[in-house]
Amino acid sequence: MAHLEVRSVTKCFKGRAGAVTALENVNLRAELGEFVCIVGASGGGKSTLLSIIAGLTDASDGEVLLDGEPIDGPGPDRGLVFQNYSLYPWRNVAQNIAFGLELAGISRQDIDRRVEYYLDVMDLTKWAHVRPTQLSGGMRQRVAIARSLATEPEVLLLDEPFGALDAHTKSLMQDFLLDVWRRTGTTVLMVTHDVEEAIFLAQRIYVLSSHPGRVKQEITVPFGPDRDQTIRRAERFLDLRDEIKALLLAEVAEV
Repeated sequence: MAHLEVRSVTKCFKGRAGAVTALENVNLRAELGEFVCIVGASGGGKSTLLSIIAGLTDASDGEVLLDGEPIDGPGPDRGLVFQNYSLYPWRNVAQNIAFGLELAGISRQDIDRRVEYYLDVMDLTKWAHVRPTQLSGGMRQRVAIARSLATEPEVLLLDEPFGALDAHTKSLMQDFLLDVWRRTGTTVLMVTHDVEEAIFLAQRIYVLSSHPGRVKQEITVPFGPDRDQTIRRAERFLDLRDEIKALLLAEVAEV
C-alpha cells in the first residue's frame, strides 16, 4: 500500500455554461520518503489536485488515502507551501516557523527545540529575529518550507514553490530543497510547470493532460538521491526533458 494514494479522483466545477471537469479519474501515489513531481500544461488541474490532497477542496468522485486512511479535510499530517510564501509580516522568522506549533498546543520547550532545529536545517539561524519583508524571495520561501516542516507532517505538498524566483535563486533553492528532503526523509509531492525542475528533483514524475486533467504518463527518474546540478548535462536527463516536453506540446496541439 502506498504512503499517499490518489484513487480515481474527479473534480467538476459548476459554471455559467454548465459543469466543467477539471480532473478526471486521476490515479497516483507517493511512497514513504519519496519525492514525486506533477507536471502539466496550464488548465491541467495540478493546483486543484494538490488542494484536494491537502483537504482544502472536496473531490467530486474518488478518494485520497494517507497510510490507507481516507483524507476528509486539512490536517497536520500534510504541510502545504504555496508560491506566494504566505508569511505573517508582523512575525519574525522564528515566530513564523513556530506558528503552526503554537496552534497545535505544543509545549514551549518543544516549540523552541523544533524552531531551533529547522532554523539550522534551512540555514536561517542568523535571520531568526528578522521580519519577512527584510528577506529575499528565496529566503522567504525557505521560511515557508521550514514552517511547514516544523509541524513534522507526513507529506509536504509544494505548489509551484519557486515559480516567482529568478533563475539563479531558483537553482539554489532546488539544491536546498533536495538537501532538506535527504536530511528529513519527508515524503514530498510537488506541482511544477518546469520540466527540468521536475527531473532534477523527483524520483517519479506524473505528466497530466489538460481539459480535463488526467494522468497521461508516469515516468521513473533514473537518478539517485545524491544528484547534483551536473546531471542536467547527462544524456538521459536531456532525453527525459525532450520526452516530457513532447507530451506537453502534444496537449497544446490537441486544444
